[in-house]
Amino acid sequence: MALADTIDSAVADFQASLEEAQEEFLTDVQELREEDDSNLEEVLAVIAGISIVDYCMQDLGMQKAVNRLMASFDTLLDDAVFFGAVTESQLLSLRDVQQSAMVRFTEDIGSKVRLSLVQGVLQNQNRDQIRRALLQDLDVRPYQVETIIETSMATYSRSLSLLQLQDSPDQKLIYTGPLDSKTRPVCIRMLKEPSLTQEQIEAKYPGALRDGGGFNCRHEWQPLSPNTSNKDTRQKAKVAYQGMMDKAKKKGRSFKVPKTLQQYYESK
Repeated sequence: MALADTIDSAVADFQASLEEAQEEFLTDVQELREEDDSNLEEVLAVIAGISIVDYCMQDLGMQKAVNRLMASFDTLLDDAVFFGAVTESQLLSLRDVQQSAMVRFTEDIGSKVRLSLVQGVLQNQNRDQIRRALLQDLDVRPYQVETIIETSMATYSRSLSLLQLQDSPDQKLIYTGPLDSKTRPVCIRMLKEPSLTQEQIEAKYPGALRDGGGFNCRHEWQPLSPNTSNKDTRQKAKVAYQGMMDKAKKKGRSFKVPKTLQQYYESK
């Protein structure tokens, strides 16, 4: 499965799990309030005694969602193209770094859920009011979940390639991934490139070996082979890039060459 497909599948599954957990949480709040409506102190005592992380992970089913997400990292590993020496401990370390970030993100939701739980009971809010408050407290929108997961998984995949490239400085690489409405201008620019060495990439696209096109990027550098030559995509990217330049010219503007994430920060 291609990197972009693996990421899209993981994002969709995790977002669906968050929505299911939200509805389960709203039901629990409603039931808790109805059971002990006459004794507010007892309700708050029950809430105070809850291990909120365990509640989110086990009772709301987020542990299963996290486990499936972690399995997606293993899918990336199964689909990886190996072209250099790499040890099992190095692979596990790379995976653990990215996975720990996702676990922290999920556990952080727990502390914010407790706040919504208390407010919902104290203010005698109805289901819709609690839902709105929960979304506001969590401050996690679908696009943010997508950004966190896409960036984490793509960084893992690119880090795997970088690890192998340490002993293969002359290895020719090609930029691979989708060319669609979500593709950034800088990624279009890199997709149209022929194969390049690490040195050439760093000279022309500083930081792109590590960051790709930046946050949410679904692309990666892969060793050149018959399977990664990407001729069709390269040609389409050339047409798309020329279209970007023509559009700027037609509007009487100078064309700004798209920057990598590192170039963007260095220009600030």
